Amino acid sequence: MATENNSTIVALSTPGGYSGIAVVRLSGNGSLSIVKDLFKSKQEIEPRVATFGKLYDRTGYIDTAIVTFYQAPNSYTGEDLVEISLHGNPFLCDLLIGACVARGARGAKPGEFTRRAFLNGKIDLSQAEGIADIIYSSSRSAQKASAKLLEGQTGGVIAGLKSTLINIITLLELELDFLEEEISFTPKDKIINQIENLNAEIQSLISSYRFGKMVREGVLCPIIGPPNSGKSSLFNAFLQEERVIVSPVPGTTRDFIEESVGVNGYQFRLVDTAGIRDTIDAVESIGVAKSQDLLNLGDLVLYVLDSSDALTTVPPPLNKQDKDKTIFILNKSDIADEANLERLKKQLSGRRYFISSAKYHIGVHEIAAGMVKYIETFRKQDEPVFITRLRHHEALKRASSCLRTAIQSAKTGNPSEIIVIDLREALEQLDIILGKTTNDDILNNIFSNFCVGK
Repeated sequence: MATENNSTIVALSTPGGYSGIAVVRLSGNGSLSIVKDLFKSKQEIEPRVATFGKLYDRTGYIDTAIVTFYQAPNSYTGEDLVEISLHGNPFLCDLLIGACVARGARGAKPGEFTRRAFLNGKIDLSQAEGIADIIYSSSRSAQKASAKLLEGQTGGVIAGLKSTLINIITLLELELDFLEEEISFTPKDKIINQIENLNAEIQSLISSYRFGKMVREGVLCPIIGPPNSGKSSLFNAFLQEERVIVSPVPGTTRDFIEESVGVNGYQFRLVDTAGIRDTIDAVESIGVAKSQDLLNLGDLVLYVLDSSDALTTVPPPLNKQDKDKTIFILNKSDIADEANLERLKKQLSGRRYFISSAKYHIGVHEIAAGMVKYIETFRKQDEPVFITRLRHHEALKRASSCLRTAIQSAKTGNPSEIIVIDLREALEQLDIILGKTTNDDILNNIFSNFCVGK
């Protein structure tokens, strides 16, 4: 696959601002000639050799620099690529980029270097997404998942599914080619079994998305409960700082506040919410409504109850999903009597709960361990990869739907040419993940989320 054009692009590949070093990158046919016009050194520029020298534009000296040249096709983009390392001064970088543009380069668009790597067959589309994910990963688990994309493990699994599907299609099309010959072919029930086994593998990947989404985006974890139960105190205890105001006056928190904390390699997006209660205060009512929304949207809910209050009761689950994803916190244990705690424990029979005193940071580590344990229930230890991107998830669901249609078609006795139509549609969905049949709109959307210079 070739790049869309032969223009030479240039961009700053390191973050803006002042630093010890900055890297300006060029890619395209004119990269080396542009740099040679700017760079003076006692040594010749050779592929994969760091060369020290000085940079000049038409007005004079810019900076000392080290130039590294990667000759096509042995570069990140598959094109001639040059990286210029100079001092991390935004003014100097702008001078250098301006000098490159004056000599025929143009500023790179977001993700354009990686897009060229994809178009030149250096990486598949899932690997390109892995590059973006690893740049923005904020936890160890997210970094590991991104690495699997980047290293091609996810793409390898999809390619394996694709290979199996191609073999099935080949068997059916071979039957069509020799329909009038007296040749025995693979029995239809065996073909059905192969498609069902393939669909089971795809379904397993589809089901892994819930865990993968939480790994990639962080676990949305609202802290819910009645006013004055200690939600803000628990929020502060996790952050180990007084992030929000704590007051004995009910209704202090009226909007939600989100902060991220890392626990055992996972990122939890903790949200301190307004207390859930009936209120005539217009502003507080908005906060309560937001709390209800977060209760529905949360991946994991910490429901805080005041265990020192004899009137406290455990709310019934609205549905099985709410029951499964809710961890109750019997807070204020430092001032609760044993009888009240036992009463609430009985109400929580069969549901997950912890006893704590957020004010004194008692029980917080146990709660954190319980949160990690909950997340890991969604991880399948025998699966080499899990799906982290919605685009992959949706394509796999469409592929599975096509396979189910093919299975039903085969069971009702439809001819092979009809079955193959659905199998080929499933194949196209797998190709979309790898980028074999992806249209420009999808590519533009993916690479527009990259930083400039990558």
